[in-house]
Formats: sequence, C-alpha cells, structure tokens
Amino acid sequence: MARAQRPGSPPPGGLSVQDQAPGDRRRDSWKDSWGPARARLTDLAEDYARLLASQDPAAAEATGLPSRTLLPDVGPEALAERNRVERRLHQLVRAVETPRSLTGNHGAKDDDARDSTPGDGDPWGRAPLAVRVLRAHLLERLGTSIDLIESADQGAELNILTSPFQGVRRRLITLPTDLPGSTSSVQDWADLVDRYRAAPRALTGIRDSLAVSAAQGVLPPRGQVEAVARQTDDLARILASQARGDLSGGGHAAPGGALGRDLQVAANDAAQAVSDLGRYLRGELAPLTPVREGVGPSRHACWVRRMLGTSIDTAEVYQWARQELVDVVAAQDALAAEVLGTGSRAGDLDAHLRADPSTGMSPEDFPRWAQGVADEAWDAVVGRLLDVPDGLGRPTVLLDTPGGGVHYEEPEPSRSLSGRVLRSFAVGDETVWPWAERTTVLHESVPGHHTHSGAQSLDPSLTLWQRYLGKVPGCNEGWALYAERLAIETGLLSKPADRFGWLAARRWRIVRVLVDLGVHSWLPVPAEIAALPGAGGGTQWDRPTVEAALRAHTVLGEGFLQFEVDKQLGWPAQGLAYMLGERVWLAGRERAQHRAEEVRKKLDLRAFHNRGIGLGSVGLDLLIRELG
Repeated sequence: MARAQRPGSPPPGGLSVQDQAPGDRRRDSWKDSWGPARARLTDLAEDYARLLASQDPAAAEATGLPSRTLLPDVGPEALAERNRVERRLHQLVRAVETPRSLTGNHGAKDDDARDSTPGDGDPWGRAPLAVRVLRAHLLERLGTSIDLIESADQGAELNILTSPFQGVRRRLITLPTDLPGSTSSVQDWADLVDRYRAAPRALTGIRDSLAVSAAQGVLPPRGQVEAVARQTDDLARILASQARGDLSGGGHAAPGGALGRDLQVAANDAAQAVSDLGRYLRGELAPLTPVREGVGPSRHACWVRRMLGTSIDTAEVYQWARQELVDVVAAQDALAAEVLGTGSRAGDLDAHLRADPSTGMSPEDFPRWAQGVADEAWDAVVGRLLDVPDGLGRPTVLLDTPGGGVHYEEPEPSRSLSGRVLRSFAVGDETVWPWAERTTVLHESVPGHHTHSGAQSLDPSLTLWQRYLGKVPGCNEGWALYAERLAIETGLLSKPADRFGWLAARRWRIVRVLVDLGVHSWLPVPAEIAALPGAGGGTQWDRPTVEAALRAHTVLGEGFLQFEVDKQLGWPAQGLAYMLGERVWLAGRERAQHRAEEVRKKLDLRAFHNRGIGLGSVGLDLLIRELG
C-alpha cells in the first residue's frame, strides 16, 4: 500500500536537504509547514477515540484505550456528555490553523497536495492529502453524531442486531470459555461477575434514553420494540439459568466457593434487570409507538449520513435501483439462455446448478475450498492491482458457530491473528454450492475487505480513531462490492456458474435498496413489487411486502429470510451501503480515468486503488472528492 510520508522521516531516496533541487526543497518546506496542523488534528482524533472508548468497552478493546465502564453506557447522561465533548471537538477541529505562510498555491503541483476543491479559495484544499482528509473526516463524523444525538435518534435506537441492547447482551452471554483462544481462569469469572453487576445500570440507561427520546416524539417502530422485547425474554432465561448454576454447553465449568455464589447472585440481578427492560418495552413504550414500519424521511436522512457520509436524492436512487434490478434480472436470464438454451430463465439455471448434489460440498469442506479461492485471489491481485502493508499476510477462512452468515474480522497483531473470514451455516444446511459462494469469499477476503479495511487497520499513517472507530459502512461495503467487479475483470469469476452467483448476490443487494428507501423514507411501493405473491397490496411498505420482495429476488431459507426482514425493518440505511458505496467507487474510477485521458495517459489502476485505500474509511462525499 502506498504510504504517506511520515513526519520527520528522510526524504524519498535518502537524499539530504542539501542534495535536493531548489524546487524540491520549496515543496518539502511547504509540506513541513503543515506539521503543526497535522499534529493538532491527530491529537484531536485521539481525543475522540478516548471519548468513545470511555463509554464503550468494545471500542476500548479495539483501540487498547481505557474504558470506565464494563458495558456500553448510552444513558441520557452519557449521551449528553458525548454530545458536549463532540461539539467541543468539532469547534477545535475547525479552529486548527493553516500555515501562516500559505499565501499562494505553493506545492500545488505535488499530487499529495492537490486541491480537492479547485477554485473555492479554501486553503485546506492545498493541504497534504493525509492532513486534509483527516480534518474533513473528523468534521463529517463529529457533525453526524451530534445531529443524531440532538435529534433524539441516537437515544431511540432499537433493533435486533446493532442497537445498545445487543451490545450489552453480547457481553453478558460471552462466558470465559467462549472467548477465542482463551482458557477460563478465576479472573475471567470475576470479570463476568463484574459485568453482571453492571447490567442493571446499563439497562436502566437504555430504558431512560428511550423514554427521553419518546418524550420528544422520537420512537422506534412497534415491530422493533416487540422484537427486542422477545430478545429480552431469551436473555433473561439464559441469565436465570446461570443464576441456578446451569452453564449449559461444553467446556463451561462454573467456579465454586465464594466466587461461584457471587456469580449466581449477580446473574440473578442481571436477569431481573433484563426482565424489567422487557416489561418497559411492552407495557410503556410499545403503546406509544407507530404501527407503520420505518423511521420516516427526516430521520432516515440522518441515518443515511451516518451509514454513508453523504446525503441522497431518495427519489432518484429509488428509480435507479428499480432499473438496476431490471438489468440484473435480464443479465441472469441472458446467462441462463447461454448455458441452457433460448427461452431459459434465471430460475431454470438456478435449479440446474442445484440439481446435482455431487457438484456441491459439505459445510465442513468449505474452509479448505474457500482458502484456496482467497489464496488464488491474493496471487492475482496483490502487487498487481493494489499493494498491502507489511504484516497483513493472507486472510484465513474459518467456520463460525451455526447461524447462517459471513463476516470479516481484521488482523489482531497483539494476538498473532491474521485477518479472518468467518462463515456460518444454518443448522440443517447439508450442501454448499461453490458457484454461489465464490463471489462472497472474494467480497470478504481478497480483493475485498481484507485488502481494504484489513490493510487500513495496519496503516501507521492513519490515526487510531481512523483505523478502528471512524469507519463508514458505505465506503467499506462499497469497496467490497467494487472488488467483486475487479474479480470479474481479473478472471477470478470467469465461469458462467460463478458469474451467475455474482449476479444473484448483486440482485439481493439491489432489492435491499428498494426495501430500505421504501420502508424508511416512506416511498410508495412500486407496481412490480406490489404485484408479487404475498405482498401487502397497499402503497405503503409493510412486513408482508418486504418479505415478498426479498423472497422473490433471492434463495434463502425461511429462518434466515425472516431475520433479514427484521434487520432491514430496524436498521435504517444499512441496505444502501453496498450499492451506493460501489456507485461512488465506480464514479471515482471513471473520473480518474477521464483525468488521465485529458493528459493522454493511461489510468494507473494500481495507484488509484492504493490512493483510495490509503484514505481510510471515509464518507462518500469525501471519497468521491479525493478519488475524482
């Protein structure tokens, strides 16, 4: 990966200042003049990381910074403190001064100092790349968080997957022997007791923030309240069982003596606190909530900025996604006709590819096969289409606990862990189809997340906050989807069956754009969706219509389908991150191509990718400015 020159390091090529040409010395002098601004912005970014870590132990673990709490703190007082500090940080970032000597366009010919906003007179446009990106990224992320807190949306966040309750739940159900690579110790069990003891306060904070937001008229949809209430029932049962000394599952040997008694008492208190939250959700919050699905246009706009780092024209994107869906279905039909003959459709090819079980594999065989796919991609991409930092290494593919899903985990040098792709399969899955999985492996590994967010996590030119806490889903998921296209270009998805799998995955992501915009921005149901079997029949998106849309455009087990419906109904803008992020990466490449052609050069794709990855995970507005 191309790295920004570190402050204080020798000039390129090892030349002394005296050895350099006068023009080079002037440019280096100009760059050095930005040193105070760079240092100040870095300090402010680290201050932001310390704030986030202090309120969230997961952020503390990711960064190695201290936390004052054992469970996420999202109560009204914590949100008020965070808002106060974020406002102050925002002011301080804006107050960082440009060099006093910056009176002209010194060094503007240096690519690292290229003005990203030509002609606007902003001296920050002439700052070195790393400096101006860090400043813009801080301002955007701070501003977005401030808006979410002050609009009461942050306090009202409630869904089945990513809301504060899930953060608390994960830390309560993780027993010492559940920790990767760990062996339980007395201290591990004592830490669990402390987490149980912290649960009543953390859960009260969640309830109080929901109540404060509700008093301002900002409420989660009723379906999400009911779904999370059911999750509280499950968690309360688990904790009550642990309070009785039942730690079901292999390898869980509860401590004895005083520590064992402390564990049972603390687990019982935690179970009671979880039950209290469930009663509040059902008895007090649910009656206040709207029956209509989604958060509505104005609140959706806030979440779009959080997830994408940009604002969108929802009507334009809606129509674009409708056409994209038509196009991808047509491409699948064309591929079916190519393989099976004229008149064949996508459904025919899907059935054909699943007809012979011998062409599939068992879940147990998946890691070895997928590791080969990732290794082949590494050899084809790294050092050719992009570079990676020292120490990244090849990703590792592993099976995860049953459930159905896949995700990427970044390297953890402190634990000697490489970047990891974890794939889980639903209970009962017996056959895994390589043609359906290949594009997903490439998306998660190489040239996808591993060479983007994995590489960024090891990039010393990025601040701790940028590497771990300042990530924007639209940038990360957009890159991974763009990476699937790179796989097509490099021949990694050359077989018709593999291309069909790529189109099927793309079709799934496109329909989620329609679902997200329809549900959360309250756009009318398109006629082609309303006509699907099982759709609700009205002009408003409801759960049956979401189910019908997802079922028509994917092949999922019913259990996973219902989970995905709940996720899309409760997580505004998440479904946009993939397709809209990819759209920006493609637009940035097109602009860079045009700029190269203007000077009669060929686009250096490797340099383009290195530059984009080196920016860190940024909002889409900032990404397109710097790519284009």
